[in-house]
Amino acid sequence: MLTILKNMVTYVRNLINGDEYISDRTKITYVLTYTSVIHVLCAVFFAYYGLLLLAIYNIGAFFVHQFLIGMAKKKIFLPAMTLSCVEIMVFSILTTLCIGNFLNFNLYCFCIIPAIYYVTSTVKDFKKNSGFAFGFSVLALITYITTLLLDYYAEPWFYINLTHSILSLLVESINGVMVIGMMVIFSLLFTWEVKNDTDTLEKRNQKLLDFANKDPLTRLPNRRSMMQVLNVSMHQVQIGASAFSIILGDIDNFKKINDNYGHDMGDKVLVSVANQITSQLRDGDAVCRWGGEEILILVRGDLDTAISIAERIRGAIQETDVTHNNSTVRVTMTFGVAEAEKGYRIEQLIQQADNRLYYGKEHGKNQTVSA
Repeated sequence: MLTILKNMVTYVRNLINGDEYISDRTKITYVLTYTSVIHVLCAVFFAYYGLLLLAIYNIGAFFVHQFLIGMAKKKIFLPAMTLSCVEIMVFSILTTLCIGNFLNFNLYCFCIIPAIYYVTSTVKDFKKNSGFAFGFSVLALITYITTLLLDYYAEPWFYINLTHSILSLLVESINGVMVIGMMVIFSLLFTWEVKNDTDTLEKRNQKLLDFANKDPLTRLPNRRSMMQVLNVSMHQVQIGASAFSIILGDIDNFKKINDNYGHDMGDKVLVSVANQITSQLRDGDAVCRWGGEEILILVRGDLDTAISIAERIRGAIQETDVTHNNSTVRVTMTFGVAEAEKGYRIEQLIQQADNRLYYGKEHGKNQTVSA
């Protein structure tokens, strides 16, 4: 029992967080089950007061809804909901003809409206039938008005001596509370569904945005994302708002690492380097995987600031060993640093940093070159 309770709590929590969803079959099945339970309670009430016609009808309605639940489990949604709505309207008219409206059984017509809008708005099979909910809402209102007219102009077939009794007030209250409760529940469910759909859409959009702007291996922003930052930063330099520099880094002997230890080791080296660089940056700086084993860093500051950060990163990387399958490699990086100036284009700035990086590669590696 405790395990079942824990599973239920976990399921509800996952529903709220959007990690689980209520299937269309479950939604329809719950609605039909709720209706069948109401018919059982009504059958007991009417049998107690000797109203066999209404008792038999409600017993029959219960079995009809069991059949409809079976249809829902087979994903035959539209006929199941249609028959259920029709049955509720027939029930409202029949109770009015038999005993009048003083016990509020005709109010169940109003349950149809939020239930049908909830189902048609969230179940895929109904979304192509936009007029279904409106049509049944109109029919439900017409049925309710019909019960009022029947109660006013026609004498009930049977008489129940419940007038001004506590039981009469209790039954009226229960019917009213159940109807209002059902309307509130479906309204809340509809609101939750909309919120859940919105949250799910936002999560999917965020995943798509991450996929478009982030490198899947290192989780660093990619070249496309960095170009947007570079364009904005270069514009600020042109108008004299702020200065920035770039650091273009390349992992030393990366091809040899791949050849000697395999690409899995190469991937671990890239991830390790990305983590080391990210940990050394300040708020406002930016980094991306520029391509292959190249990393581009944007530093908010002048050339000296960028050199200091590049050296700090270089030192942190060369002190970190990367291990994979009992093999360990010591990684180093070479950096080329350049400061943005008025009149520069982004391509010029990157080319300047690349030239300095190339110079460092040709003259010993594992160094920072700024001139």
